[in-house]
Amino acid sequence: MTQTHLDRERYVLGDPSDHVGFLNCERIVERSHIHGWSVEPHYHEGLAQMFVFGDGRVKGQIDYLSRDIVGPAIVWLPALCSHAFDYQVGMNGWVITVPTIDVMRIGKHNVWCQNWIGRPQLVVGALRRDLLDETLGLVQQVEKEHKKLGEERNVALESLFMLLLISLNRGLSANPDFNDQSSGRQQQLVNRFQTLLEQHETDKFSVADYAGMLSVTTTHLSRTVKTVTGKTAGEMISDRLLLAAKRKLVFSDLPISEIAYMLEFSSPSYFTRFFSAQAGETPRQFRTRMRESS
Repeated sequence: MTQTHLDRERYVLGDPSDHVGFLNCERIVERSHIHGWSVEPHYHEGLAQMFVFGDGRVKGQIDYLSRDIVGPAIVWLPALCSHAFDYQVGMNGWVITVPTIDVMRIGKHNVWCQNWIGRPQLVVGALRRDLLDETLGLVQQVEKEHKKLGEERNVALESLFMLLLISLNRGLSANPDFNDQSSGRQQQLVNRFQTLLEQHETDKFSVADYAGMLSVTTTHLSRTVKTVTGKTAGEMISDRLLLAAKRKLVFSDLPISEIAYMLEFSSPSYFTRFFSAQAGETPRQFRTRMRESS
C-alpha cells in the first residue's frame, strides 16, 4: 500500500505563504502532467481544498474511505485530511486551494458552516443536479477572476468562494452524502467505525473497545477495515489521534503538556514520542513550523 505523505511541492507548489492572493484555482487537466490523472494518498498542512468535478468518474480515497464519485460533484477537504484520486482521463474539474488561516476566519464569522467546515464533505447525486450545475458556473467565474489583475481581485475571489461554500452547505443540508454510503456491509461497518473515531478522537480506545461498541469481534473489525481501506484498524486509530493532536497544536494555544493529558497520554514525554514517531518531528517543532508558515 502506498503510504500517505505530506505534500510539500508535488500537488500544491510551495507552502501557504507562497500563494499570492486569496486563493489558487486550476483545472485538473492542467495538473495531469504532474500525476498522470492519478494522485497518490497525501495531505496538506495549512491549506484547504475544494474540488469541483464536472461529468466523469473519480475513484477517491478520503480519510482512508473509498468513494466512487460520479460528477458533477463537490468535494471539500480541510487541512490535514488524507486524500487520493484516480480521475477519468480528460474529465473536466477544478481545484481551489485556500490557506487555512482564511478558512478559519470565514468559519468564525459564519455560523452556518461551523459544524462541517473542519471535516471532509461530499455533495453528489442526480437530486442535486441543479445546485451542482450552478456550482460549475461559479467555479468558472472563479477561474476567470483568478486570471485578472487589479486591486479588487481578492475581494471578488473571496466573494465567489463564499458562494461556493454556500452551495456546498445547501447540498449538505439537503442530504449529507459523505456519511451516506451504501456500498455493502463491509463499507457500512467501516463508516460506523469512522464515525466513532470522529466522536472519540481524543479518547485512547483500543481496537477491542471499538469492536465492542460496534457489536462485532475484534478480528472481524480488523479484517474488514484492512480490506476496505488498506490500513489496519490500529493504524486508523493512530492516524485519527495524530490528526486530533495536530489540530490542537495548530488551532489552540494550549501548552503541549495540557494537550498530552487531554488526549489521555500518561505523560507529555509519551505524547512527544508518539507524535515524533508518527509525524517525523516533535509537537513543538510542528507547531513552530506551522505558525511560521502562516
